[in-house]
Amino acid sequence: MNSLSHKYSLGIVGGRGYVGKELLTLLANHPNIDVTWISSRQLVGQSSHTLANGLNDFEIENLTPAQVGDRQTDIIVLALPNGLAADFVEALNTNPVTQVIIDLSADYRFDDSWTYSLPELDGLTSKTFEPLKPVKISNPGCYATAMQLALAPVKGLLNARPNCFGVSGFSGAGTKPSPNNDPANLKDNLIGYGLIEHLHEKEVSVRLQQPVSFSPHVAEFFRGINMTVQVEFEQPQTFEGLYQLFEDFYADSPVVICQQTIPTVTAVVNTPNCLIGGFSVSEDGKRATIISCLDNLSKGAASQALQNINIALNLDSTTSIYSEKNTLGEAS
Repeated sequence: MNSLSHKYSLGIVGGRGYVGKELLTLLANHPNIDVTWISSRQLVGQSSHTLANGLNDFEIENLTPAQVGDRQTDIIVLALPNGLAADFVEALNTNPVTQVIIDLSADYRFDDSWTYSLPELDGLTSKTFEPLKPVKISNPGCYATAMQLALAPVKGLLNARPNCFGVSGFSGAGTKPSPNNDPANLKDNLIGYGLIEHLHEKEVSVRLQQPVSFSPHVAEFFRGINMTVQVEFEQPQTFEGLYQLFEDFYADSPVVICQQTIPTVTAVVNTPNCLIGGFSVSEDGKRATIISCLDNLSKGAASQALQNINIALNLDSTTSIYSEKNTLGEAS
């Protein structure tokens, strides 16, 4: 779909949110993509540099779906809250220029006419998208990414429904004020929510074709996810065998890193990586606990979106997913 020297134009609807800002920061240094417009109702009239240094300097707009549909833009990112993408998608359906539409919400994760893409599991290449125009990509959820990466290597070994206990930083609750992102309410606290039939529970169950149980919680740190997964096996497993299984499964995945020790949130914050480790196996080998950690704003959203855009454009999937601030995993 491209030559490596070609420059693609990109526009984003919903640039003010945490994920939109994170993606714009990564795109500011992308060698093949120029951000040419940003739509944000609350930031209209301000400079693009309000959201990310390094972008071309232009004025942020507040575009209607029809105006977005008329833009002659190669790539369009929808970084909106759940339930708001449809009017923009409809307006873009007849756009002859747009090559890639990527939705960061949950609106199309169960729509078979869209490509749900978690790059390390779906094995997508640009050839997957070649007959489609525009390519419509549904970006996975943050919790769902952490769960799927922890469960995919072992799903064929299970004899019971896995239990997943997730803890996210409060950025996962978005920018709209709520008890789940109120620092005063979260101080020295841990709050459970959506404890049965959470949307990401359904997402993982559908994508892995393996029912899971999921209990999400929010804590007082800003960004990151710790996902503790408990599984039961049909046949006994060993620590060595389990660790090697994960090492082999993700051998070709640069952003999924397996380790024997327990991963931590601070090790993944501001990085596009997912750390999987802490493999603990019961004495009879029939039960195990696995921990998966990632940054909900990066691998759980923005850097994964950029991986998917790169794949659709036939670029290296890791192009520009590492920025100056996210190479060391420094806490924000």
